[in-house]
Amino acid sequence: MNTRDYLDGKSQDGFEFFGSHKRKAKDYIFRVLAPEAKNVYIAGDFNNWEKSSLRKYQTGVFSITFNQVNEGDRYEYLIEDVEGNFYKKLDPYSKKICLEEGLTVIDNSAYKFKYKKISQKPKNIYQVHLGSLFRDKEDKKKVYEKLVNHIKDNNFTHVQIMPVSEYKNYKQMGYSSLGLFAFSERYGSLDDFKYFIDILHKNKLGIIVELDIAEFDPDFLGLDKFDGTNLYNYDYDNIKYNYYGSINFDPGKNFVKSYLLSLVNYYVKELRIDGIYFSSAENMIYWQGDKNRGVNNSWLELIREINDLIRQNKSYSIAGINGVYEEFDLGFDLIFDSELRNIVEVFQRQPIERACYQTYINNLIKNGNSKKVLGFSYVDSYLNEANLAMKMFSDDKKISQLKSLFTFLMTLKSSKFIFMGDELADMRTFSIYNNFDVSEIINKNFNQYYKDLAKIFLNTKALCEDESSIKVLDVDGYSIYAYERTYKNEKYLVVVNFTDIGYEINSPYNLEEIINTNNLKYEGTGNVNGKIIIGEEIRIEPFGSAIFKIK
Repeated sequence: MNTRDYLDGKSQDGFEFFGSHKRKAKDYIFRVLAPEAKNVYIAGDFNNWEKSSLRKYQTGVFSITFNQVNEGDRYEYLIEDVEGNFYKKLDPYSKKICLEEGLTVIDNSAYKFKYKKISQKPKNIYQVHLGSLFRDKEDKKKVYEKLVNHIKDNNFTHVQIMPVSEYKNYKQMGYSSLGLFAFSERYGSLDDFKYFIDILHKNKLGIIVELDIAEFDPDFLGLDKFDGTNLYNYDYDNIKYNYYGSINFDPGKNFVKSYLLSLVNYYVKELRIDGIYFSSAENMIYWQGDKNRGVNNSWLELIREINDLIRQNKSYSIAGINGVYEEFDLGFDLIFDSELRNIVEVFQRQPIERACYQTYINNLIKNGNSKKVLGFSYVDSYLNEANLAMKMFSDDKKISQLKSLFTFLMTLKSSKFIFMGDELADMRTFSIYNNFDVSEIINKNFNQYYKDLAKIFLNTKALCEDESSIKVLDVDGYSIYAYERTYKNEKYLVVVNFTDIGYEINSPYNLEEIINTNNLKYEGTGNVNGKIIIGEEIRIEPFGSAIFKIK
């Protein structure tokens, strides 16, 4: 790495230079950037916890070499500022952190990847919070293997992992990291995680990791006042902290740019991550996430550089933003648009109240876009302490409505995205403190419907190809929707009933029914259609839906 490039904001490989690095045998070199520090000391297992002074260079880099360092040794930096104050700090490039002791741990991953990244289209993405999968003392690799089998069995193409960098407060769910380069010890070792990535790729499944790069933990062990100054954050108190109390990175500082570019490069290059997901991108695009405060041009510039870097590494980026992508050319490959979130409100209302949402629902159908990712994230399953199945109206018709909600989702023009448990119609409120066992399927009939529906989406070009089209049809009735999906000579008809009234619709086509929510194997009434000729009636049960091939 060229130090001058790093200081100028042009470096993408800081992880190869800073931090601790093995040179030969037990020789290790330690490097840290602290330009305004008077002195930097290191104390660890390898020097009997006696302070050793690092050499300072004109660039602001401090370094030292030890020749009796072992894997698993712990250490800390002691930063002395110009006024003589001392600060205990973690290494900003820590690969492993011992949270209990507040120390960096030497961790040289030995795992060698066997499989390459995948390029998979279309995308049916499964969002997972890893912390909810593990029991105490459970073999992490076996849990990862079980998760891969579940992803494959349920016809997902990708898993999207919520932030895996080390974080202090479990309630943060991985956000506001204490060490962005450190894999959280809660989820096993870095080698365990690499094994997980490898077996995903072995099974032709992709992995997307969420990076929370706009903020960091205010804990003083971290980046705050790292060299006695606002090294990583803004110099103004009114924008130092965000709405959640975390500290904002300042992307206008060149070495911060290099730090964040290096982080992204570490994931896509060193860990072979297929995609990077940036949630709440508005918090970067606008000052303090508030559109009224104006655009943060430093972030816009850095986002474009990050997206270029991701593409150079044959990966892709997904942004969680709502409408902003129409205003700026930021270079994201896909957009997770939260506009579908309002459909949950529709299903929470009594059927008689749903007709007023017709314009909104028709716009969802018409405005499908192959660059969009539509679906339901952890926010939809965590908000109000009720997951999707629990949010459906009524006591005894929740599953019927959830099946039709997923029919609607899978037939819109977009990539798909759902949170863990929703494919099972899990009626238990998601909690980071409860263990989630992917092999525990309570509602097998619903899960079978989800599997079959996802398979149809993946194997039907009219539903999944970028060049496919969509046409809304006029149907007499309240809250019933019919639309065609077309790709070249392949045509399908989708009918979705959002009410508790059954309908019979005169068919304008010869049809063959592909799937119906009321099939007996999905615990339906058995009132399905089969083959239909022009002029015959299409029967759609209350809260029912069906997909037909147009002959």
